[in-house]
Amino acid sequence: MTESYIPILGLPMSGKTTFLAALWHLLTAGEIESRLVLDKLVGNHEHLNRIVAAWRRCEEMSRTSIAEETTVRIHAHDRETDKKIVLDFPDLSGESFELQFSSRSCTKDYVADFAKAAGLILFVNADRSTDPLSIIELQELVGPADAPNELARDWSANLVPEQARVVDLLQFLQEPPFERRRRKFVIAISAWDVVQGNRTPEQWLEHEMPLLHQFLKNNQHSFELMAFGISAQGGNAKSERERLLAQVPSERLRCVGRGIDSSDISLPIAWLSGD
Repeated sequence: MTESYIPILGLPMSGKTTFLAALWHLLTAGEIESRLVLDKLVGNHEHLNRIVAAWRRCEEMSRTSIAEETTVRIHAHDRETDKKIVLDFPDLSGESFELQFSSRSCTKDYVADFAKAAGLILFVNADRSTDPLSIIELQELVGPADAPNELARDWSANLVPEQARVVDLLQFLQEPPFERRRRKFVIAISAWDVVQGNRTPEQWLEHEMPLLHQFLKNNQHSFELMAFGISAQGGNAKSERERLLAQVPSERLRCVGRGIDSSDISLPIAWLSGD
């Protein structure tokens, strides 16, 4: 039986670690029936157990550093189709993606993994500013090109808006040495509980990250898009901790998409692995 290989990506603080902790709890606790069924875990159990314990206590997730990086791969199967799925978290810290943007290079293993990817999940975070600086503000920060040396500031990659960095990483996948082909692609908007109103995830993406939304809409030959809102904690771990602790952990999860409003955060993965 063939396996669907699905890497889960995102820049630092995009919500990947919280999602991993919540997903692992969902697959192992048996509190609600999820679409995915766990087969095995490949990776550092100690690190995973530590972040899951913090998640269950409704503690804020500390940022994963590149020094803590370990390969975590969850082998599962779809309850309805029996299809085998491998979920790969190649970089929980997100720092290697930042280095890829700034250095314009990546490893051979990175290229090889994407050659076998059935689809991709990219995390962005609804609970932080995505583009904190306008072009005018950026110019004021860096200084004019003809400014004296003591007034000018060197350009650095972290001055580039998040949307531009994400689009750049996706453009990598459309050029050699990557194989250019159409991939199913999920944008997972983490911290969905902070989003106000009745906007759909795709409407949020169009309004809050228009550059990324336009890029995906104009590259449908490369990406078949589905946007999901994911609340992997259920609320603010600081201000709402008592309320969260009073709930069954799996039931405080939320996954919102086209026609979907569920506690099962494995549904985006099931969509990616479908034919």
